Amino acid sequence: MSNFSNHVRHQRGAVLIVALIMLLLLTIIGLSSMRGTSLQENMAGNMRDSNLALQASEAALRKGEEEVTTRFIAGTLNVLETANLAGSYEDFPSASKDPEYNIVLLAKIRTSTEAGTPIDDEGALVRVESDGYGSSTNADDEPSSHIQLRSTFLVEQ
Repeated sequence: MSNFSNHVRHQRGAVLIVALIMLLLLTIIGLSSMRGTSLQENMAGNMRDSNLALQASEAALRKGEEEVTTRFIAGTLNVLETANLAGSYEDFPSASKDPEYNIVLLAKIRTSTEAGTPIDDEGALVRVESDGYGSSTNADDEPSSHIQLRSTFLVEQ
C-alpha cells in the first residue's frame, strides 16, 4: 500500500503539464485558422472592389462611345478637332468616385465619288479612354482600386 501512495505523489503535476501543452496547441491552431480566414476575407473584398472598378470603367467606356455616336448623328463631332472631350458616368452605384471617360479624335473618314462636290464627313475614328474606381478608399480618401480601359471606336453612316 505504501508503494501505491508513493507512486501517486510523484505523478501529481504531470497531468497539469500535459493539459497546458494541449491548451497551448489548441490556441495556436485556433489563431492560425483565424488568421487564414481573415486573409481570405480581405482577398475576397479586394477582388470585389477590383471587379466593381472594372465594371465602372466599362460603363464609362460605353458612355463615351454613346457620346461619340450621338455627336456624330447630330453633326457636332467636329468639336473634337480642337480639343478632346471628357465626361463622366454620374452616380454609378457603389463607386467611391464617378467613372470618367476621355474621347480623342484619331481621324475623320471623308469620301466623294464626284469631282468638285463638297466632301461630307462619313465617319470618324476615335479613341475612348475610361477610368473606373472601386468602392473602398485609402487613408487619403483616394479610391484604392483603379482600372483604365481604352477602345478604338469607328462611327460611320
